[in-house]
This record gives sequence, C-alpha cells and structure tokens, in this order.
Amino acid sequence: MIFFSAEISFVRSKNTSFLVILPFFISTMSIPYSSTSSSPTGILVQETIPGYQQWFIAFPLADFWIAGCSLLASIFLLRDDERAIPMGISTGSSLIFLGLYALLYGFNTGLLFILTIDEIIEICIKVYCLTVGPYLIISFWQMR
Repeated sequence: MIFFSAEISFVRSKNTSFLVILPFFISTMSIPYSSTSSSPTGILVQETIPGYQQWFIAFPLADFWIAGCSLLASIFLLRDDERAIPMGISTGSSLIFLGLYALLYGFNTGLLFILTIDEIIEICIKVYCLTVGPYLIISFWQMR
C-alpha cells in the first residue's frame, strides 16, 4: 500500500491532466480515423501508388490496439491505478512503431515527397507519433 500511496502523489502533479488527456485524445481520434479512412472499398483512400489502398486498410487493427492501450492508460491514471504505467508505455511504444513504419514506407515508396493534402496529413501523423510516443514512455516510466 505504501507503493500505491507514492504513486498517488506523483499522479496528482501538474503533468497528470496532460497525461490523462493525451492518451484519451489518442484513443478517441484513432477509432474514427481508422473507421472512416480505411474503407475496404478503397473509396476514401486514393491509389497514389500501386498497393497503397491495401497497405492503408491494414492499419485499423493496430490503431484499435493503440486506442485500447491509451484509453486504459487514461482510465487507470484517473483511478490512481499503477496499471496506468504499462498501458501508457505500451501506447508510447505502439506510436513509435507506427510512426517509424509509416515513415519508412513513405520514404521507400516516394509518397513522403508527393505533397498532396492527404500526404501532409500523414506526415503530421508521423511527426505526432514520433514525438508523443517517446513523451509517453518517458512520462509513464518516471511514475515507477
């Protein structure tokens, strides 16, 4: 119980509100994005290069994993539950993986250099994943 009390004092720091909101934002934004932009018919995603639609519609399951981890991190953090730590670290790690995978795909296919509105949005998502992911890992790791 002493360990849990120590967690409560850290969780109630000024960083807590942001750490609750950020994973919750991730979970609430990734589910609609995956649901609408990954249509199996490919209608919502243009075939910029051959195979792009199939690559793009492969992401909903990974996005739902990230959403689930981040939602649990927020819930556990609000409840001052130490299970927030592994969920927050899992969220950060998943974001880094997604960001690196998408960055390398965009670089190797040349999509990264075709600056359409869709690709600019994708670049923003990559930057978001590669900055928020490490932030979450560091922040939740410090809660131990």
